[in-house]
Amino acid sequence: MKYLAPIFLLLCALQAQAQYANQDLPVYDGLHAALSAAPPALQLNLRDQRLFSLDNQIVTLNELRYLSLMRNNLEIWDTDLFQLQALEVLNLYENQLREIPPSVESLQQLQRLDLGKNKIALLPPAIGNLQQLRYLHLPLNNLVQIATEIGNCNRLEVLEVQGNELSQLPQSLERLRQLKRLNAGYNQLRAMEAAWCRLVNLQELNLEFNFISRLPREIKNLNALKTLILTGNQLQELPEQITRLSNLELLVLSDNQIRRMPERLGRMTGLHTLILTGNPIPAEEQARIRRLLPGSHVYF
Repeated sequence: MKYLAPIFLLLCALQAQAQYANQDLPVYDGLHAALSAAPPALQLNLRDQRLFSLDNQIVTLNELRYLSLMRNNLEIWDTDLFQLQALEVLNLYENQLREIPPSVESLQQLQRLDLGKNKIALLPPAIGNLQQLRYLHLPLNNLVQIATEIGNCNRLEVLEVQGNELSQLPQSLERLRQLKRLNAGYNQLRAMEAAWCRLVNLQELNLEFNFISRLPREIKNLNALKTLILTGNQLQELPEQITRLSNLELLVLSDNQIRRMPERLGRMTGLHTLILTGNPIPAEEQARIRRLLPGSHVYF
């Protein structure tokens, strides 16, 4: 775990640095340049400006679609933000925000919201009113609760809540039928809920470094799943139904308590990589696994 944690933090940082701007349109690096732009500015980058608040002139940029405020010193949401109702991308990564106000629901065109590495404890009900939201990034906060209304974000494709203090995820997640990636690693989860197995378009599920001791039999219903990461949990065995995941390419089970893999492991013919390091798997079982998966890269 010690050597994996820095990798996790590095991946989070690299992802946050991807600013999500449209490369086919100009991105203005200062407010004054954006204010004087013709035609009107659509993209504004104010990252790393040591800002504690926003200049109220920003409200005149009423066609702004993209705004990056990452790595500033914002402690509260400036109300001027909620007048930028054409915004599609809002990046507030690495500030000092402690909450998400109900007024966020006024940003009805928002498709991507990045609030990683703040101090947010609750994801409020208002988030469910963002009907265009496709990407929600909340890693490295203090989250202890996600509102049930998250299930109303029916266009959501990516939900990242890794590195928080969540002991459970809402049952309403099962309604996110467009979700392709769910990362809830490094939390306090004690179970993988059967309801999550209704996410029929889910391709990547990361639950590493939680306290999960069993997987539901319904996991077989995640037919689109390609990547499953369960490093650092408390698994002793896997349900036989996991072998029905015919599209699974990467299965990471490092640092659990697994001694034996499912009997029908051999039918996982699409599995490219299986990582089992840090498990008490006897030599004879290791040999059986290799025989059953001759086309896979297996690591013990």
